Amino acid sequence: MRNHRYFLQHGFTLVELMIVIAILGILYRIAMPNYTEHMLKSRRANIQQIMLQGSASLESHYSRNGRYPNEFATQDTEYYEFNYKSDNITFVLEAVPKGAQTADSCGTLMINHSGQQTAQTDNCWNG
Repeated sequence: MRNHRYFLQHGFTLVELMIVIAILGILYRIAMPNYTEHMLKSRRANIQQIMLQGSASLESHYSRNGRYPNEFATQDTEYYEFNYKSDNITFVLEAVPKGAQTADSCGTLMINHSGQQTAQTDNCWNG
């Protein structure tokens, strides 16, 4: 009679681990750009909403007082810095990206007294 010993394998082989790491790397390279773009768009949409609310507030002030205020209280966010310019009959409200948001191709977002919405590239206010 022969004495057969069977060894039970516990764990994974190095090749199996390398295959898993390679698959994770591929998934990361596919998913990360989509996630980053989604975050840029989400932050941009949020700041656009804030700008539209600010514009409505400025228009309300103009309706009551016949002029836009010289100063407008805007609070910078983690990803945008606000600038407000007015000559009492017109205004421009700007949101300048900062930090991680500088990767957004839309760049500085602007809205003026006539409701005109502009950015450095087209379709930034449309979605």
